[in-house]
Amino acid sequence: MKLKRVLVNLLLVLGSLLFTVIVLEVGLRLLFPQPMTRARVDRDLGWVHAPKAQFTYTRQEFSTNVSYSSFGLRDSEHPLQKPPGVFRIAVLGDSYIEGLQVPLDSVFSKVLERTLRDRGYDCETLNFGVSGYGPDQELVLLKKYALQFDPDLVLLSFSKNDVGNILISEICSLNPEGGLEITPVEAPLGSRMRAWLWGNSHLFVLLNVRLPRLATLGMHKKVIRKAYDLGVNQGWRDILNSHQDLDNRLVPLYAKEEDPRLAPAKRLTEAILLEIYEQCWQREVGFLLLINSGRFQLRPREWQRRLSRVGLDPEPYDPDAVDNWLLEFAARESFAALNCAPHFRQLKAETGIKLHWDIDGHWNNNGHREAAKLTADFLEAQGFLPATGSSKASG
Repeated sequence: MKLKRVLVNLLLVLGSLLFTVIVLEVGLRLLFPQPMTRARVDRDLGWVHAPKAQFTYTRQEFSTNVSYSSFGLRDSEHPLQKPPGVFRIAVLGDSYIEGLQVPLDSVFSKVLERTLRDRGYDCETLNFGVSGYGPDQELVLLKKYALQFDPDLVLLSFSKNDVGNILISEICSLNPEGGLEITPVEAPLGSRMRAWLWGNSHLFVLLNVRLPRLATLGMHKKVIRKAYDLGVNQGWRDILNSHQDLDNRLVPLYAKEEDPRLAPAKRLTEAILLEIYEQCWQREVGFLLLINSGRFQLRPREWQRRLSRVGLDPEPYDPDAVDNWLLEFAARESFAALNCAPHFRQLKAETGIKLHWDIDGHWNNNGHREAAKLTADFLEAQGFLPATGSSKASG
């Protein structure tokens, strides 16, 4: 009898919890819909876009209708086989390149394609951007999918949080001899369930995105001290995308003198970038590293305020330190690199134009447009684009 009462009470509790979850889910869908995503598990990459998926991506500053192609690209349809005479550019990157924050025709890759066509080049761009990816996943994506499209040029976008993404994904590592090793990502049942929930449960998205972001308010000093004490490989997987500007865990990357604790992470990043370049070079495909701007680079007060909030003196740090490191590495290894920040900083000073969303932090329509125009100018000036009748890059 006692056991029966316990079972009845347990069922009542479970039923009440289930009812509460259903009410919250329905309420969120009707009154406060969350920014849903559509992804499927991939053993080599962790996750990829679900082909032909359609959804609405909503944030406080925008709401965007999103659809993926039959190949899972945030792009229009492109055949696997390149059309004769077309110069094909594969654009790889994270959320900056996927561009969920703007309509498809305003995304960097689409604006770049239109700009080059307006200048007389028979070009097409393919948008392989996936939110949350780092260069390690982009290397695997390049080898597994992007090279199948026979690109003439690979453009790799680098965001300020990419080093953190590399450390968290743990796809790539350096062996004792310094060589790069790639480990396939396991996809257990829990990962498959989470991938489904990200695309179907508004309550799950709220708990994993909205609430953790609110929970970090007022806790920045604790977080940064933890990063200094324990290293940068923290388990904040679900909120990486909310720290596009200055990830608190990676502030040491901006030290004017290299922090020895981050030296291994930087060497790993360099090895991955070099491998991407060599994959292109071996196939006579052009390669360009595009270094994205961070919002704090265009807003000096925001940079100083962020460091002050975590109790750090801004003097030993440089908001351009990551850019300078990447430019020096590219020059040393003899591949092309383009830095957006100086042009964006000058443009903002001259016109007052906003290039990043105030809250979200990613490029807005202006940012995508100006980055694409800057890239088109660079490709043209550096001889990447084909002469008449040719489709191979010379850069």
